[in-house]
Amino acid sequence: MIAAAKADGHIDETEMKHIHEALANSAIGSDEKQFLEREINKPLDPSEVAALASTPAEASEIYLASCLVIDEKNHMETVYLQELARMLKLDDEMVRRLNESSR
Repeated sequence: MIAAAKADGHIDETEMKHIHEALANSAIGSDEKQFLEREINKPLDPSEVAALASTPAEASEIYLASCLVIDEKNHMETVYLQELARMLKLDDEMVRRLNESSR
């Protein structure tokens, strides 16, 4: 989610709001929150994000989380999603369904 928000080179106020809402609705601890803060300040690498998926289900979840914070009108963020889908080895039909469910 953080990587997707950074796809255009920065995290805007709306994207930061989505990230904070997701954190507030999660049951993560302070160590995890500190980790996420470090991730916000780290350079973007979609291959690093894709490497987190060890199953097709995890790949779908990672892609969907990214979709939730992407501004589909932003070209750089759309390109990021396309590259992430490729690295996650998601087929076109799965990408279409995940994109639809994120709206």
